[in-house]
Amino acid sequence: MRTQSLDPRLLLAVSLSVAACSDPTPAAVDAAADTAADASTDAASACTPSRAEWNATVLPLVTQHCGNCHGPTPSYGSPYSLVDYDGLLRATSVGRPVDHIARQLIEGNMPPSGSPAMPFAARRTVAAWASCGASVPTETPALQASRPVFQSSDRPLAGLPTFDLTAQRYPVGPDVTDRYQCFAFDAPVTEPRFIRRMEALLDEGRVVHHIVLLRDPDRSTAATPSFSCSGMPASSQYLYAWAPGQNAFEFPSGGLRIAPGQRFILQVHYNNGSRVPDVVDSSGVRLFHDAPGGTEYGMVAIGPQGFSIAPRSAGHAESNCTLRANTTILAGMPHMHVIGTGFSQTVVHADGTRDPLIDLTGWRFDSQLFYDLGRTLRTGDKLVTRCDFNNLTAEAVRSGNGTRDEMCFGFTYVTPPPSLSYCDEGTIDVERVPYSPGSCAPADAPTDLSLVDVRVQVGAAPAATGGVIPAGRWTLTGLEMYLTGLATGLGDLDLAQTRVRARGQAWVRDGRFTLDSVAGLHLVTTNGVTYDRGLPVAFSGPFAATTTSPLTVRSDCGITSEIPLAYSVTGDELAVASPQQGLGSLRLTARYVFRRAP
Repeated sequence: MRTQSLDPRLLLAVSLSVAACSDPTPAAVDAAADTAADASTDAASACTPSRAEWNATVLPLVTQHCGNCHGPTPSYGSPYSLVDYDGLLRATSVGRPVDHIARQLIEGNMPPSGSPAMPFAARRTVAAWASCGASVPTETPALQASRPVFQSSDRPLAGLPTFDLTAQRYPVGPDVTDRYQCFAFDAPVTEPRFIRRMEALLDEGRVVHHIVLLRDPDRSTAATPSFSCSGMPASSQYLYAWAPGQNAFEFPSGGLRIAPGQRFILQVHYNNGSRVPDVVDSSGVRLFHDAPGGTEYGMVAIGPQGFSIAPRSAGHAESNCTLRANTTILAGMPHMHVIGTGFSQTVVHADGTRDPLIDLTGWRFDSQLFYDLGRTLRTGDKLVTRCDFNNLTAEAVRSGNGTRDEMCFGFTYVTPPPSLSYCDEGTIDVERVPYSPGSCAPADAPTDLSLVDVRVQVGAAPAATGGVIPAGRWTLTGLEMYLTGLATGLGDLDLAQTRVRARGQAWVRDGRFTLDSVAGLHLVTTNGVTYDRGLPVAFSGPFAATTTSPLTVRSDCGITSEIPLAYSVTGDELAVASPQQGLGSLRLTARYVFRRAP
């Protein structure tokens, strides 16, 4: 069974620019929030929770689990205090705070970003009190990890020089909510150094939600010192992240090499939920550095890209990473967005034996931590990364950098430093491209199809001439991909090294057009980044008889939409081309060439 699906208008619905996540409560989960919990908390909004129970039982729980952000003075972008009984019952423009307490606890959205999860018994007690017994949360699995959190010393290293990368009095207005602001810096060093420790510098805790440090090895970001950034700039490397409850990251010896002229990017997520006036912030990161010596580490992002999770369904994404040299893994930070449910990485040795590296269940977006992996892998070992998702929305969720998108990465510190920033080999055998008919194919669909080499080139697809399409089954004999250029977010495509192969077939029967194919994609950039993926394309639907291109298929299988196909018929050959689509910063047209079966 195929576990991934693509819009049938696309052969390559992939983004080659990898980005960090944005808003931790995106519209992608709106449908999931439309639950009985909403109705029950709304129904309870007129109730007056017990003051006596608040003083005796609830206040200590709220202080313990919520007071870090919602204390007497709200911090980290929190809109109000939650430790004042009278304030909780006071009406605001968006309702009473006490009603928001019940809803957030029912939906499991709080506590946020790195804070320890509230035990279920405490959630149940507080939610029941806030809703006067009308709402009780359902127990969900707590985050469980098979490896311990990576621990660094609370005390900075003594005697080492430091430099700070900070927001430098950035103005945060009273109307600022969910703003991601980036600040670019050139490394203030005159010779190679090792970063030994990274720790957050928190200035205006009232408005700072989290901080991320990136490195831009290609200096691809603009030279402007400050710019809006909803995600991770192309080709940048994730180095460190801080959120309330997290601490510094310190290497046990050695560190990350930096050099003069390298560029760093500081991303700060601002949220002035309390509408504090006249706030300026200088939060950032302090880096402790030393002369090169000891173990040198680097970071690599390991995991799949280009996946899609069908609407209202569970699914998963998976990819391989084959080690080209003996490698020691120090620590890794699993990363998904809000529909993730589980994450795992497994080592497959050359002899086929398997060892778990890390398993996470009960995934929480707000608990993204580095875990102590402490493992040496050998040349030829394969690291399999898998993410499980539960998409409760009415639309497909694809991998990408937007709030409606998903990710599946392990951001991993390794030694020796890797030559590539990303490792994603996919799980398909690009040489063989196994094929089995998809759900839109007829019951009598053949399974033994010829393997076709795909041409990838820069230019425009041939003009379509239309014609009468004879009924019958058509087998794929060629596939051509036309690109508008070669530049992608991970480097320029190397067409000499890039390889795509495919199998497929199509049917014209009873006024319906059906296409069913799968391609094995092996993209290579000039700087050595590889990207492997199996890409199935399947759709079927009626079309109006025509002799003039395009042919419009009203697909009712696969993705239900109108699909315009530029087509040409020449004897027993049928060529159909998809509409031009995006491939990162490029545009792509896929042109299938079929021959009519006897």
